[in-house]
Amino acid sequence: MSDLVVHLGRPEDLVTVEPADLLDDDLGRTIPGAEEMFEVLLARRRPRRGLDRIVMTLPPGVVADGDVEAVRTRLADGLRRWCLRRLESVARDAGLQRRLAVAALRPGIPLFLIGLAFSTDFLAPDVPEFFQNLLGNGVFLVIAWIGLWYPLDSLFFARLPLKRQRRALVVLMALPVEVHARPWAERVVARDASGDGG
Repeated sequence: MSDLVVHLGRPEDLVTVEPADLLDDDLGRTIPGAEEMFEVLLARRRPRRGLDRIVMTLPPGVVADGDVEAVRTRLADGLRRWCLRRLESVARDAGLQRRLAVAALRPGIPLFLIGLAFSTDFLAPDVPEFFQNLLGNGVFLVIAWIGLWYPLDSLFFARLPLKRQRRALVVLMALPVEVHARPWAERVVARDASGDGG
């Protein structure tokens, strides 16, 4: 069984951090546990492959034996809500990216057509070869492609990270959660126990 393990100092560390804790507490965090797990999944080649569950550990004084299920339910529900809010944010960013790409087509298409028209004009047989190469196959052809490059890049490639984030969040939300008390107190970063580093 392969686990995504994150060590928390307290249940609240799943979704929030108190940077001032670092002054006095070895378990203080700079990013929430949910963010840490999300980053681990983003770094994987395939977010779901090889993972069976999420294991969150807490110091023994924080979680008592009879209280483990209540803490597990609270953390699992909190993680699910965190993922839902992040999915909403990713959807907004994707919508914005799409609208910006479509808006960029308005000036981009005329620029493409103008550049293509001038490029074609300078490739006529009566134009000296130097100007054919410099302007026909060079400057105006580049201007034409610049007109379409940004909109096409925004529509197809710039949105890929958002799609990857969405997949990782869906996986993070679907994995079962277990909570364990740990016998040590040192700070340990989230680790991917599946062995799939990439």
